[in-house]
Amino acid sequence: MYKIALVDDEFDSSEKLTKCIEEYSKEFGVMFNVSRFRNGLNFIEEYSSEYDIVFMDIDMPHMNGMDAAERLRAMDPSVILIFVTFLAKYAIRGYKYDALDYMLKPVNYGAFKITMSRAIQRCAGREGREVILPSAEGKIRIELSCLDYVEISNHDITYHTSRGLYRAYGTMRAIEKLLPSDQFSKCNRCYLVNLRSVTRIQGNHVYVGDEELEISRPRKQEFLDALNEYNARR
Repeated sequence: MYKIALVDDEFDSSEKLTKCIEEYSKEFGVMFNVSRFRNGLNFIEEYSSEYDIVFMDIDMPHMNGMDAAERLRAMDPSVILIFVTFLAKYAIRGYKYDALDYMLKPVNYGAFKITMSRAIQRCAGREGREVILPSAEGKIRIELSCLDYVEISNHDITYHTSRGLYRAYGTMRAIEKLLPSDQFSKCNRCYLVNLRSVTRIQGNHVYVGDEELEISRPRKQEFLDALNEYNARR
C-alpha cells in the first residue's frame, strides 16, 4: 500500500484527484491510503516521512506550494513530489525541488495515469534502499546508504547519518527489527553498524568513516563474520 498526501485548498480539485486515484487503484489493483490537507502550512506542520507520494497545489493560502516544497525537501529529500496547478509556468519552477512531474488542472485521468505510473515505478525502485525510522521529530525516511550507525545510551537513540544526527527514544531491539540484518550488525551493545560504512578494522576497533567504535570481545567474531559475509556479497 502506498501513502499519498493531497495538498490542495480547492475542494473540487482535491475531489477530482481523489477519484483519479480510486480509478487507478481499480484499474491496476494498487492500494492507496490518502490523506488530504487544505493548505501547505498545515501539511508541513503535521508532516511525517511516511508518505510515498505528495500531490502539491501551488496557489494556496497561508503557505504556497513552492514554499511548502522547500520546507518539505529540508525534512524529506526523497519523497515523490508532483505539482498540480492551473499555470504551467509556476509548476516548471517546481523542478528546483526535484518534482517528478506537474499536472495541469483540471486533472484528467489519462494524464494522471501516466504520471502515477511513473511515481509507482520510482517507489518500487526505492524498496529495500530506504527505511522509515521513529525520531523525536516524528517518522523520518533515511536511505540505508546514508545511515552509518545507530547509537544507544539507556533509551536515548542517535542515528548517525551523512545528513546529520537524528534522535529518538526507544530500544535497540526495536530498531534492529526495522533494519536489514544482513547489512547491520552490532559491534557492541551500544552500536549497530552499517557494514557498508565500515572503512577498516584495527584491533578491537571498527572505523565507520573517520569515527572509531569499540568492538566488544563477546561480539567480535560475530561482527567480523557478518562483515566478511557482507563484503563477499558486494
